[in-house]
Amino acid sequence: MEKRNLPKWLPYLVVAVVVIAIIIAVSTGGGPEEQEVTTETAEEVTEEFVGTEEATETEEVTEEVTETEEVAEETEAAAEMAPDEAEYNRIRDLYYEGEYEKAIEEYRAFLEQYPDSEWADDAQYDIASSYEYLEKYEEAINEYQKLIDEYPDSDLAESAQWSIDYLKSYEEEGTE
Repeated sequence: MEKRNLPKWLPYLVVAVVVIAIIIAVSTGGGPEEQEVTTETAEEVTEEFVGTEEATETEEVTEEVTETEEVAEETEAAAEMAPDEAEYNRIRDLYYEGEYEKAIEEYRAFLEQYPDSEWADDAQYDIASSYEYLEKYEEAINEYQKLIDEYPDSDLAESAQWSIDYLKSYEEEGTE
């Protein structure tokens, strides 16, 4: 028998159909002996439903509701954050999306606006890392060094030093 990938919402639909069938059977006065509702009946109804226009619409609405819930959760979480943390996370999304040039620009503005933020060293590190991803190794080294100089007690200072050492050895290998 061929396996099909069924939508995640399908089991919920099956349960709903069974429950509705039971409610109808009970409300019309028919007992289990008069109107038998079986799993096979529910599966038959489900199979008839899958692939129909209503099923597609149901799936689209379910996806929209899920997306709306995710946005609401993100908005709620952002409202609970300090402004500097929310801003850092917004910029970090750019970084994760690979928009390094834009992230560098935004991180620099962040550091000007929140120079004493607990996220300042992270922003400085991400600037250096962005340059590294852009293969601008000299700028990356300078930015990592800036992190070490300005935030010597940062948890990221050791990693920054490691990155400097690695990039310098990488540049030396490339020139030999």
